[in-house]
Amino acid sequence: MSAPAHWVRTTLDAIKADSENAIAGGPFGSDLTQADYVDHPDGVPVIRGCNLGHGERRFYPDELVFVHPDKAEALRRSQALPGDVIFTQRGTVSQVGLVPDDLPWRRFLLSQSQMKLTCDPARADPEYVYYWCRSPEVQRYVENWTIAAGVPHTNLSTLRQTPLLLPPLPEQRAIAAALSALDRRISLCDDQRAVLVKLVDLLFRTWFIEHQPTADKAVGKRHPTVDPELYSRLAPAFHEHDDRRFPLAYRLLPLTDLAEFQNGSAFGMSDFSAGEGLPIIKIGELKQGITRQTRYCVHRDNSRRIDRGDLLLSWSGNPDTSIDTFLYFGGPAWLNQHIFKVVAPRPEDRAYMFGLLRSLKPKLLAFARAKQTTGLGHVTLKDLKTLVVEYPPVMMRDAFDGLTAPYFAKIGACDDLRATLVAARDDLLLRLMSAQARLRL
Repeated sequence: MSAPAHWVRTTLDAIKADSENAIAGGPFGSDLTQADYVDHPDGVPVIRGCNLGHGERRFYPDELVFVHPDKAEALRRSQALPGDVIFTQRGTVSQVGLVPDDLPWRRFLLSQSQMKLTCDPARADPEYVYYWCRSPEVQRYVENWTIAAGVPHTNLSTLRQTPLLLPPLPEQRAIAAALSALDRRISLCDDQRAVLVKLVDLLFRTWFIEHQPTADKAVGKRHPTVDPELYSRLAPAFHEHDDRRFPLAYRLLPLTDLAEFQNGSAFGMSDFSAGEGLPIIKIGELKQGITRQTRYCVHRDNSRRIDRGDLLLSWSGNPDTSIDTFLYFGGPAWLNQHIFKVVAPRPEDRAYMFGLLRSLKPKLLAFARAKQTTGLGHVTLKDLKTLVVEYPPVMMRDAFDGLTAPYFAKIGACDDLRATLVAARDDLLLRLMSAQARLRL
């Protein structure tokens, strides 16, 4: 990669702060386990893989866990501070994060699978380093030096020697600011999408878990989400069975009777093409969209194909980050293994199945954790067959489809805009980091 003469080619080790443990990894083995997590008002948050790198934000605080301050002090060599760049050492080794400075905590603790870099502020802007470490050059470096045996992993020595193309500080800050502006717009798309999904969840709970429309009719009221036609057809009575209370017209059925759960296909190196054909959708693509790391395949017999609007259920991986329900709003693609394509008998049932699978997530996570080994868990078809659900009549499913259609249309629009912004951000990242484009200071 060519660069202007005043840009310096160096390594991450050369720009670390002049302080103890400026480059450090997480604790060893049994020094930090789930048994150390506490509910403590002054607890120190632990940075895990789920807190970085699975979207367009630098840090995800939603699933933080905590340890007692005394435990954090005992492991102080593995502490991170706001402004530190975080890397995953084991698992999804391409993940990069940046510890924000707008959270209530002034110190954090790395998990066993994370590493951190504290930058020398006189030489390197942490935000620029974060973006550089997401560039294709560094991603290729990480891929080439990842130890693939067992769970993919790397080490501190590899991190120290990570190549770095370093412009002067003013240019570093200008590059970081330009990329941050796009990331903020991407985050707004994510926020709007999350709100829309929560609205669908709320409607599903109101209709099919709390059965509020039927309960209201039983006392002579019409629920505000129910139109007069549906209200006239509702039966204002409940049935009780095995400690369950649900509307009279509902049936108890195994989850696998409601839809076909079609597994994705296994792809190997011989199946991949050089950017030709259709993208292969893995869990990473479901969370981040199509990226430069996405693999493509021209054609392979018996591969599972998906298209815009398909409902997907990921059933294998880390239960904290991988088991989930997704609506796919990309173009034609191949579905990778470990993900079910959920095909209901009628297109009108998609909205109901989406809400149902999301409501069942705690039970799916319990299945996965019960089989969890080396950080991974899975949900089987046999597990799904054990889930008996209260299945509403077709008039309720159709009405729910009509009620939520505007929300799903907006979710699709959010995904389209997000994909456009991500492509623009990735192109700008490549052009700025290779000096193909320059910013006016």
